Amino acid sequence: MSTQPCSKHLSDWKLDAKYWIENTLKQLNYKKVDELIIVEDWFLGDVWRIPTEKGNVYFKATASLPLFSNEAGVCNLLAHIFKDKVPDVLAIDKDRRWQLTSDFGGPLDEDVDLTVWNDAYQIWGEVQSLSVEHINKLRQSGCQSRSIENLATQLIWHFNQPKIAAILNDKNIVFDNNILSKLEIAVHKLKEYSLPDCLVHGDLHEGNMARTAESYLFFDWSDACITHPFMDGNFIYQFSETSLKQKLIKNYLSNWRHYLPESELQRAWETAEPVCYAHHTLSYASIVLNATDGNEDDVGDFTESFTRYLSCLTNSIRHKK
Repeated sequence: MSTQPCSKHLSDWKLDAKYWIENTLKQLNYKKVDELIIVEDWFLGDVWRIPTEKGNVYFKATASLPLFSNEAGVCNLLAHIFKDKVPDVLAIDKDRRWQLTSDFGGPLDEDVDLTVWNDAYQIWGEVQSLSVEHINKLRQSGCQSRSIENLATQLIWHFNQPKIAAILNDKNIVFDNNILSKLEIAVHKLKEYSLPDCLVHGDLHEGNMARTAESYLFFDWSDACITHPFMDGNFIYQFSETSLKQKLIKNYLSNWRHYLPESELQRAWETAEPVCYAHHTLSYASIVLNATDGNEDDVGDFTESFTRYLSCLTNSIRHKK
């Protein structure tokens, strides 16, 4: 990730953000020791690093997109409910989707093995299970509600938009009524297990997790939402079938044993696979559809993710008995 000094020739909102940062740091008794650095600057949001005498402080501004939560508001609530599991939030401007957080170190390496995933994912399951008690507060914080029962309707609407339809045509991808009806059946079966909606990260991979002295910390909450817990299983489902993967799943599912016995949880997990892929297909379709300010490479990456998850969805549907 490239970094560069913050230019003096900033757009209006960035100048406002710079003033807000400086004033907020003064109020918090943080003294800057150098100019702020641009860490990320793209159509989904900005991340800036501000060196201070108390360590680095990070500013994040998140774009307002149809399926994005208000990350500043969500993080501020989570920092109170799940201290040490999310970054320490110093200040927010909820209306403008701005936040300042303390430095928490770097993310996990891309090549971490499944033993690390096992530990982190089990802890994430604990957070999800506890979040059930805070659903109303999460909604009030700006966390999106994305019920799985609306997935099929929302997918069809997105697929009918000219921009998305052109991508499907270009990739020779067919999403027919047979696949749609099977997805609806999978959603219905999954709902029959009656697991509660909870906090879902929405983009839970090693790049959005950090190891702490005692546990793991989760960050980058723009895709956060309230929905079925297994919608965060997208990376796990794609791992190769090994005994370590099965152990990881079993340990994660243990967080839900007060709702269902182990055997039923396992069946619910298997039922959820195409539904999970549909959830993420929708997420990426929405980003691609609304990427009016993104450059060609960025939009291309999201288009690739959209078509990959759609392929995972159709393949998992076809292999379901």
